Amino acid sequence: MTPLDLTHLTEDIKKTKNWSIHRKRMYAMGLMHELYITDGSNNENEHSIIPASDRLLTAQLVSEVLDQLIEYDEISIFEEMVENHKTTCPSIQFSHILSFDDEAGIQYILNSNSWLKVLRGSNNIALVITGNLVGDFTFYLESPNETFEEKKITFNKNGIYRLSNKPIDRLYLTADSLKLVQ
Repeated sequence: MTPLDLTHLTEDIKKTKNWSIHRKRMYAMGLMHELYITDGSNNENEHSIIPASDRLLTAQLVSEVLDQLIEYDEISIFEEMVENHKTTCPSIQFSHILSFDDEAGIQYILNSNSWLKVLRGSNNIALVITGNLVGDFTFYLESPNETFEEKKITFNKNGIYRLSNKPIDRLYLTADSLKLVQ
């Protein structure tokens, strides 16, 4: 969606405030299918992780749309979708180490239909999935004893998936952290 479309969309969402919950949810499902942020890559098979600041206006507007959908109870955040796996293997090669600040909004774009967002009001990190993607997202968190914990979210529908209820300063990703089923 273009920035102009997203600006109009934020106004349209305000009109849904008094709709029934069912109608709101159906409206939000349709929007989540259409939302995307271009990742700037020319190759569809290559998904580079880029800072959202590279697509600042679009990322801010998409983040506002998501915040409105959450605020008006049109979309819920998926909780407890993370599978934990203990990992102590020091030979894991991380292709990306992502650092987060406390500012709410989309901070990293994994591909056009998946982003990492700091949730407004809680400062928790969430994975946002749009475009009806199916697959899994594997990430690693460093433990106080300097080992890494592998965590995985399997997704088969659009939504916002909370990565942790605790603040995350750094997220470690391997080259194949985002695996999509074709």
